[in-house]
Amino acid sequence: MDQNTVASISGLDRADLLRVLGGLPFGVAVLDSERRALFLNPALEDLTGFSSAEVAGVPCRHVLRGSFCLHDCPCPPRGEACLAGGNRSREGTLINRNRRKIPVRLTSLPVTDRSGEFLCSLDVIEDLSALKDMETRLSVSASPGQIVGRCAVMEHLLRILPAVAQSDAPVLLTGESGTGKDLLAEALHRLSPRARESFVRVNATPMPEALLDAELFGQAEGPGGAPRPGKFQLAQNGTLFLSEIADMPLAQQGRLLRLLDERAVLPAGGDRPMQLNVRVVAATGRDPEDMVRQGLLREDLFHRLNAVRLHLPPLRERGEDVPFLLAHFLKLFAAKFRKPVTGFSDEAQQQLAAYDFPGNVRELRNLVEYAVMVCPKDTVGTEHLPLPLRFPLAPAPKAPFAEASQPQPDQARKPARKKG
Repeated sequence: MDQNTVASISGLDRADLLRVLGGLPFGVAVLDSERRALFLNPALEDLTGFSSAEVAGVPCRHVLRGSFCLHDCPCPPRGEACLAGGNRSREGTLINRNRRKIPVRLTSLPVTDRSGEFLCSLDVIEDLSALKDMETRLSVSASPGQIVGRCAVMEHLLRILPAVAQSDAPVLLTGESGTGKDLLAEALHRLSPRARESFVRVNATPMPEALLDAELFGQAEGPGGAPRPGKFQLAQNGTLFLSEIADMPLAQQGRLLRLLDERAVLPAGGDRPMQLNVRVVAATGRDPEDMVRQGLLREDLFHRLNAVRLHLPPLRERGEDVPFLLAHFLKLFAAKFRKPVTGFSDEAQQQLAAYDFPGNVRELRNLVEYAVMVCPKDTVGTEHLPLPLRFPLAPAPKAPFAEASQPQPDQARKPARKKG
């Protein structure tokens, strides 16, 4: 049976049939009752590397060759199995012209006439390469201590992370507390060429400027007369992570800017700069533009750090990640505590789905750790959730006497009567 016959039966002419099948974003093969190729649409031509013209009349096992041919052929000759089993989808691999294995989903659709006679078969083939790559990457990312996520924003972030890691440019990480900025900084270091060197974390908590200066940039002569290296010297050839750039005094921000420009640091009390090779990653839980307006962050330093900026959204904006993270941490802590906990009850899931997690991923992780710790069975119920989640505190109502206790303009005090 040729393409013209199939087209006439479908009520379309050949040009219409080719146009319809050609516009589909997935592969389609038209096969006759002997499983010989009649037509491949452009998507399938790209996938297999064969043109429709050169495979016309060729048995499909030479065109759609792969795991299906050996173990699970969707339609043996004459199409008996197709008709008996109806439409079936199965996943496997397809070997293209260049002998590359491609993960695909194949759905075989038998086409019959009005009397039920088999006319041809439409084999719909979807390329699963991107999906399989994502699943592999997520399974790796789901190991302890690494950042995970499945929503579109997190997928984009995880996708560009390896490219950002290869650069030596400073990076600014933004996001609310608990979103995972520290894990993202460590991931950048692990994926970079500096992975074998030191990852040094600095929490620029408020402290006397002289002490912070020595902590960051070192001292030419420390206790006992020996030089005391600072955090930047300890991070030589590696990565330095400033966990809250807004807490750094403006004077030290100026020194940091000079260090980024000159790639050298002058220890306190010294007269010879030390050349540095350090990748700087800074983070803040606040809006950096707002901090610049308030004078808490130098504008020139902000623009220097903002060359590469990665933002971690709060968990309330990552709705589809919540069940994934709950399952991930449940498995993690069940293994850690050696407990047979396998899931959450329907009531617990509903309560967790309605919670906005103001502490973000850190709060979710702590919540699951507590629930697994106290759960004596295989399912976490609402009774195993932390008390603040089970009994959220309502805002305290205003005391009814608070306003009455204040003197009103029209209720001025009467002057005290003089004793006569």
